[in-house]
Amino acid sequence: MSEAVPVKVQKFAEAAQREYGALTPDELKSMAVDILAKVARLPEKEQAALAAYFTGDTRAVKRAAALILPRGWNQPLRIELARCWANDEQLERSQREMAETFMLSESTMTRRKQEAFAALGGTLRTALEVLEVQVLDLLRHPSRANAHRKIPEAA
Repeated sequence: MSEAVPVKVQKFAEAAQREYGALTPDELKSMAVDILAKVARLPEKEQAALAAYFTGDTRAVKRAAALILPRGWNQPLRIELARCWANDEQLERSQREMAETFMLSESTMTRRKQEAFAALGGTLRTALEVLEVQVLDLLRHPSRANAHRKIPEAA
């Protein structure tokens, strides 16, 4: 006999933030579609960095590692470093263990980790800056880099 399992459900637009309380669910959905369209127009590397960072999905991490990190590095090393970066820059194992696995010195492993995090972080930062300019009218507090830009007034 099957057993009933309680399931918590969420209604559409139940988790909308207070700032967007005046918007209907359809308006929120169209805003999300607009933002996704802007993301789709980004270069492939920037799309990969956004997907890897915000989803942490294995396929997205592998794609970001393949597109952004140097091809001269081992593919497993690139994937592991990209996974660590997407996981708030937390290494899954010590750098010494990683260096032994990939037959590198500890200093080379440290340098590669720093280069990987800089490349991935820089690509993500570029993508976010491009998106920020495009959605400036939706933001209350733009970053310092875009604070000088005029926010278009609603007509």
